[in-house]
Amino acid sequence: MFTPIICGACTCGRYRPTGADLYECSECGHELTATDFVLDPEELLVCHEGSMHTRLAEAVSGLYEVRPTHGVQGPFVRATLLRALRRQEVFTGTDQVNAANRLKFDEHLPDRGPWYLTKDELRALAAALRWRLASSDTVDPRHQTIAQAIYDAADQARQPQ
Repeated sequence: MFTPIICGACTCGRYRPTGADLYECSECGHELTATDFVLDPEELLVCHEGSMHTRLAEAVSGLYEVRPTHGVQGPFVRATLLRALRRQEVFTGTDQVNAANRLKFDEHLPDRGPWYLTKDELRALAAALRWRLASSDTVDPRHQTIAQAIYDAADQARQPQ
């Protein structure tokens, strides 16, 4: 279960990611960094439906973690999804198309992670990245790094639990 993080300044707004390691209240604009959030050891900081939440680590079953290592990786993956959605041959089913449509916005794949993704979301990302990287003459190593992290998580999702 996701628990929204409510702003301590105005007590009604929710924090949303606004940049690399920066979060802002949707009501009053109060800003925090990731280190400002006080979490219990068994909690994770998760972006869910555009705002920051906590989630118990053991409750994250069925979700797979991908951690971007560079600020350019989120925009690259989102742009890849947008390009892939314009092509009909990239995705293999409606589940992947629906997942790609959910993920193409900043709030689902913020520039800084971690990203918690379902199997369908991982499959959609992997398909889009394979398509884009296969059609590129040169590949930025930072883009290859996030693609490999997504491929690895997708492979992990295929393994029986």
